Amino acid sequence: MPEGRNTKVMFITRALERILSEKETKRSHNSQLRKACEVALDEIKNDLKSHGNDVTNTSSTALPLPRNNSVTGTAGSSIEADRYILPFELACQSKSPKIVVTALDCLQKLIAYNHLTGNVPDTTTPGKRLIDRIVETICGCFNGTQTDEGVQLQIIKALLTVITSSTCEVHEGTVLQAVRTDRKSHV
Repeated sequence: MPEGRNTKVMFITRALERILSEKETKRSHNSQLRKACEVALDEIKNDLKSHGNDVTNTSSTALPLPRNNSVTGTAGSSIEADRYILPFELACQSKSPKIVVTALDCLQKLIAYNHLTGNVPDTTTPGKRLIDRIVETICGCFNGTQTDEGVQLQIIKALLTVITSSTCEVHEGTVLQAVRTDRKSHV
């Protein structure tokens, strides 16, 4: 599996496994998060197995390579990071700072290395793009001055990455929401 695809899988699977390993995830009020993580991991493994890729070797010794600029990529040889947003969205809604930090860190890295663009229609809200939902999810992690400092740092890193990314097109209200959230975290 080419290095760029390998790191995308690595980011997603490691983050999902880390979220699943948290004690807080095992509690009944996080059952939806736990189920979403398990389903996403199963889908990733099945997608990679069906295309003959090795799912056991998902580690990398180099920095991730950016996703190729072609729209289609190599058919069938990669997973689409855009398909696996739900577990990270649910993790960001969790009350556990460790889980939120892990989810925000993974989203930030996927965007930074151009594995996640969000430039597809959002299936949950007609007329919106997925990147708008991702920014809303990131901003939703900020709960005022009582927000954990580690979470605040990850929010700032993720928003900065989204706004400055050359592959994520963020416009209008989404940019305003990101700026407002960043400003609130500094006040």
